[in-house]
Amino acid sequence: MLWVALHLPQLSLQALPWSRAGLETLLPVAVVEQHRLLGANRAARALGVQVGQSVATALALLPQLVVQPRDEARERAFVATLALALAALTPKLNLQASGVLLEVRASLRLFGGVRCLLRRAQAIAHDCGAHVRLACAPTASAAWLLATSGSVRRRTLQSSHCARQLDRIPLGALDALLPLTPRQTELLQALGVQRLGELRALPRAGLQRRLGRALATTLDRAYGDASDPRPWFAPPERFEARRELLQRADDAAVLVAAIGALLPALGGWLQLHWHAATVLSLRLRHEHRREPVPDTVLRLQLSTPSRDIAQLALLWRERLQRHALAAPVYELILALEASVAHGGTPGELLPTAGGEGQGHAALLDRLVARLGPERVLRFEPLADHRPERAQRGVPVTETLRVPAEPPPGAPPRPAWLLEPPQPLASDALGRPLHGGLLRLCSRAERIEAGWFDGGLARRDYHVAEGSDHRLRWVYRERRADAPGNQGGWFLHGWFG
Repeated sequence: MLWVALHLPQLSLQALPWSRAGLETLLPVAVVEQHRLLGANRAARALGVQVGQSVATALALLPQLVVQPRDEARERAFVATLALALAALTPKLNLQASGVLLEVRASLRLFGGVRCLLRRAQAIAHDCGAHVRLACAPTASAAWLLATSGSVRRRTLQSSHCARQLDRIPLGALDALLPLTPRQTELLQALGVQRLGELRALPRAGLQRRLGRALATTLDRAYGDASDPRPWFAPPERFEARRELLQRADDAAVLVAAIGALLPALGGWLQLHWHAATVLSLRLRHEHRREPVPDTVLRLQLSTPSRDIAQLALLWRERLQRHALAAPVYELILALEASVAHGGTPGELLPTAGGEGQGHAALLDRLVARLGPERVLRFEPLADHRPERAQRGVPVTETLRVPAEPPPGAPPRPAWLLEPPQPLASDALGRPLHGGLLRLCSRAERIEAGWFDGGLARRDYHVAEGSDHRLRWVYRERRADAPGNQGGWFLHGWFG
């Protein structure tokens, strides 16, 4: 087995809400627990604030310091969101209080080796807004010790090399696995034990009798001498992620950045469930003014199921840029409303940058997100012979009830119809004129329909070519009251 540990050394700070990337480095912020500073960001530390100071001392040094109480529930939610995003690498995840453990032995070949996989994990954590310390080792406890102890070399693949690395770790780092009692700490100090290697060198019988069996078992699990069973992370049955903003957002750029931190978790959830998204919703909670402002709910319906995070981020950006906010936003909730089973994309012998169908679907989704579903239509055929009533426009997000392909042997029909048809002049011989004499290129297609609804149409259609060599779709009315049973000419459509 090979374990990768992602430790969040500043989880209490990273779990706080942020409005935009980089704000945490400009605004001095500190997290407080029991009137002491549990954490302080770089901007606060640069101005003299230190972890462990009292709140009164810190505010005396820096009156503009933003003090936030520690929120353990928000920290757990942040770790769970990070675990969902990391599920894109492996389904075997184990949650810790301040990070995530991944068993990645079966995923090495898929991602191109350990180095590529670690870079991928680092990128996923960065997209989620998390600054992590990575380590890998043959055992879960060893990987977690290497990540939390601050060791310089945190990557080891062999058991023998891992044991040498663990021997150099200070004894205080063992608190990440098993906090020592004051009595155990005093006894080890009396024995002069300062590192794990020295603790492991003590006689096993005396170690268990004086310090307890749990400490000896913890050491064995870290060194690989005992099994280390871990409960796997179980993803929720329904995906919903929220992100609170530290400052109220009134422009789309801030909202796009906030959604970008939630989409990796959606991608991991879809991969764990072997699904692809079809309908997403985004709830924007507004800041109340004199009167309560109702939440804004935006829906994103995909023409083709997808779990491509880059595509979803692009669609949400297009959707938000054309939406006017009713009031500043202080929280976003991203939810998956509908999804379908999706086993992945079949591979190709010579893979291309993007398949023709996938590119067409992505273009349609982007047009819908930018223009709105009511402005991007596809044609649905109807049971009517009259061309103006033989089809109707429906949103591309809806499924056609009947196939759009014409029956075999059907006469040609243009996609561009004029509404209403344009009357044409004719010469002395009754031939149609449109910028010159039109040459009829097809036999007449006679249509007589509409007697049942009062819209009777009696026409003879032709494909006609003009002097500009463009093809037109023209018809001549057949009227019972006209001499020769013929009426005027009309231009009804253009061929592409």
